[in-house]
Amino acid sequence: MRPTIEGLLSLLFPRVCGVCGRVLVEGEQTMCVSCRVFFPLTRFEERPDWNGLTEKLMTLKAPVERTAAYFFYQRRSPYSRLIQQMKYNHAPSLGRGLMREYAARLRDCGFFDGIDALVPVPLSLGKHIMRGYNQSYYLARGVADVTGLPIIEALRAGRHGSQTRLSASERLANARGIYSACPEALAGVSHLLLIDDIVTTGATACACLEALHQAAPGIRLSVLALASTRLQ
Repeated sequence: MRPTIEGLLSLLFPRVCGVCGRVLVEGEQTMCVSCRVFFPLTRFEERPDWNGLTEKLMTLKAPVERTAAYFFYQRRSPYSRLIQQMKYNHAPSLGRGLMREYAARLRDCGFFDGIDALVPVPLSLGKHIMRGYNQSYYLARGVADVTGLPIIEALRAGRHGSQTRLSASERLANARGIYSACPEALAGVSHLLLIDDIVTTGATACACLEALHQAAPGIRLSVLALASTRLQ
């Protein structure tokens, strides 16, 4: 009975490529083979201690040990649809699947060695209610699927507007007043991995790192994002 039901569901709701929309065939996951060929991988995991993402997240207030991001984000690229669908089209499972793929690669190269827990970048209460979910939490679940690491929701986000029209320095100044961390939630954690969806200027991630460092000054910090813009 189960195969019959699954077959019927696949006919009614076929799995499609998150980039081009083509119906996926057996063996394809998230993207079709054609889109996989040109998937803009960052390969940051080859230099987790110093890469384009590390440079964006340089902050004396909260030093970062290692960073990685799965692919490069460009607004007009067809691959930007992966982020748009995950964040705005009620498809958090798409991000979870992509992060699960990347986490398997990172596990094999030792990226998670010594990390105790995962903390997703939070949404403000208003945004969470409007969207219905926090996409970064689903990304953290993708990592947890592979590593078994616990997810700690130690960060809180206050109410804030869009930062799209702000400069990089303005974004960071604004973001520093948005995020706070709970010291009690960080008790016993020595190395924390911050999970973000996309790093553009790095303002949000830096503000979260600084909040975590302020709450637990001795904590070690690393960052994993699904996507990152290229360093300008």
